[in-house]
Amino acid sequence: MLYFKSCPKCITGTVEHNHDSHGAYAQCLNCGFMRDLSDGISGTELNGLLAAWRNDLLAVEPESADAVA
Repeated sequence: MLYFKSCPKCITGTVEHNHDSHGAYAQCLNCGFMRDLSDGISGTELNGLLAAWRNDLLAVEPESADAVA
């Protein structure tokens, strides 16, 4: 299944929900962002995970400009 403009890393990328011999995964077709998933995850659960991953990536900013070297 494809999720358009839902990549937590590049924001505009299409995320593919698929599985192979190693199990289920979600991968951005634009930037290559990839995460392993538990088997049998639903589309609603994946949407929640994508939002949580986006929040995690956005939260990794320095607290002040002085923290940047």
